[in-house]
Amino acid sequence: MGLNPSMDRTEEVPGFQLHQVNRSQQTSPRAGGKSFIVARALRRLGVDVAAHGFLGGAVGSYLREECHRLGIRDLHTGIAGETRINTIVVDPGSGSATVINEPGPEVSGKEFEQLRATLVDSLTPGSLVAFTGSLPQGVEAQRYTELIAECSRNGTHTLVDAAETTLVEVAGRGPWAIKCNLEEFSALDSAVDPVWSEARLPELVAAMRRTLRSGTRLVLVTLGPGGLVAVTEDEVVRVHTAPIVVQNPTGSGDTLLAGLLAAAHRGTSLHEALELGSAAAAANAATITPDIGPDPDLNPYRAGIRLSVIEQRRPTDV
Repeated sequence: MGLNPSMDRTEEVPGFQLHQVNRSQQTSPRAGGKSFIVARALRRLGVDVAAHGFLGGAVGSYLREECHRLGIRDLHTGIAGETRINTIVVDPGSGSATVINEPGPEVSGKEFEQLRATLVDSLTPGSLVAFTGSLPQGVEAQRYTELIAECSRNGTHTLVDAAETTLVEVAGRGPWAIKCNLEEFSALDSAVDPVWSEARLPELVAAMRRTLRSGTRLVLVTLGPGGLVAVTEDEVVRVHTAPIVVQNPTGSGDTLLAGLLAAAHRGTSLHEALELGSAAAAANAATITPDIGPDPDLNPYRAGIRLSVIEQRRPTDV
């Protein structure tokens, strides 16, 4: 579930330079925003998925067509505004990516209420819902947080991957799981240094454990090329991801989330979920456009993952 989806235009620009005239070698438009990257990867992994959010205008029509093509159930709410277009400039030589995100359309209170009703009516106890991405104009973090809390009360497993301000609002309401990067987590807990070094692992784990006190069952913090740390009440897991040649890291965190959700849907162990998610993230980063491709073979990426259990009381399922 992402309130602010987009069309993502990936521009391949060899030798990209700021303040210069640059020429794109290739343009690849596709359904984007965090929610579409997650939903597309879930379909690639063989999981049925429904997408909720706001769509409007010509770009919104394009995204609805993409839902049909990819086999994603389109439960988006139509709005008067125009869905945004984001631009990703990739230099294939260096592997660098520059992302320009538009703010998104203005959403009215009536449109938000329509989305809320559609989402809540579609859920059953045990449903998995990922709340991802930025908020469009007109939607306050408090209303978004109240929606997540309402879904959690209905027996839904809510997983939140949100920007700093929204994350702070949501974390105290005890969603089932929280996934964020180190910089976002440092906004949630000021004791955490946003600059990573392995020596800071104990202080990060202590802060992640504090986040569990609100009722959250899983906290996952990604460290870019450094992998990730996952903490539950019963164990602490450190994951070092497979070494790869990075083509475009955009969307890798979202693809990681898709792997976790796919594993949770199948009822696997946390370790298997972290391996699947990390392999999917690596496969995504190894391509120019944010995608793992149809019928992905993730085994080569899984083979390079190193998973260490730092603390364990008993194995955890997701």
